[in-house]
Amino acid sequence: MDIIYSHSNNWYHADFARRLYADLPADLRATTRLLNVVAWLAGEPHDHAVVVNWEEVVREPQLGAMARQLCARLAGCSRRTLLSAECVGTAWFDKQFAEGIAWTELIEVGWFGYALPEAYGGLPYHVLGTVATRAELDDFARRRAALSSAAEDRPIPWAFVGMRTPERMAFAQELVRWRPGGFLLLTEEGPARPGSGRLTQAELARLLARTELYIWRAHHPLPYFETFRVHDALRSGALPVKIDPDHAACFAAAPCVFPSLGAFEAALRAQGRTALLAAAYAAALARPSLGEAFAAILAGSPRPSA
Repeated sequence: MDIIYSHSNNWYHADFARRLYADLPADLRATTRLLNVVAWLAGEPHDHAVVVNWEEVVREPQLGAMARQLCARLAGCSRRTLLSAECVGTAWFDKQFAEGIAWTELIEVGWFGYALPEAYGGLPYHVLGTVATRAELDDFARRRAALSSAAEDRPIPWAFVGMRTPERMAFAQELVRWRPGGFLLLTEEGPARPGSGRLTQAELARLLARTELYIWRAHHPLPYFETFRVHDALRSGALPVKIDPDHAACFAAAPCVFPSLGAFEAALRAQGRTALLAAAYAAALARPSLGEAFAAILAGSPRPSA
């Protein structure tokens, strides 16, 4: 099996591909290669190709004119698995199919699954249900156990990072009125790569290590749960908070989604940050590790996600 990814287009998905490979069960990892797309084209392919976010792989800046060669080679693989981390129903999701690749299965990267558009309804569809490795889950358990005794220095009340929309600009003003002194970075739409104006992986980690709340507002008019954001927050001990006025009820099983800032503030007063953060860690710990969940899907027995 080959896990193929773009190594320079988006650090979120490049990091995910590397962590997925590292977390595979030993026997599966022994027969698996992790390759950036340019390296994959330079060698002999295995018969099973697992592509992490195709719309970024095919637009890898170093790929250039080899995009047609990539499509032809992928078509020759008997099993073509797409791992998608895009909101179902948006143009970004449709780009996963723009070159006409006949995927043999689709795996949703994240905690929840969604209703596929009719055009893709016949495609075998699985939900990974997690993005955390075994080592990260162990770290979450340690962090959760230390919550009541840890004295943390988090001078930044909140961080709001993402792509700019009118709704998010209005929400940013609401945040500033609510608690001044937060960190705000809203950028133009596009992948998190060098020169994009977005934070690097190391910069985001340093920010969240000093931040109480990692908060964001829904980006799409469709239900979507940004699992990577939750993961980034929990790795750094920040409380993940999503504000979604239209679809909060769809994610009642997640402890960090609220219909409004007022609803979140009420929960914060009633329960406290420590209890809310403990619930977020508990929700992540209730799920399998990344490698375990992926291996189960490949074996034909996917673990259900809550």
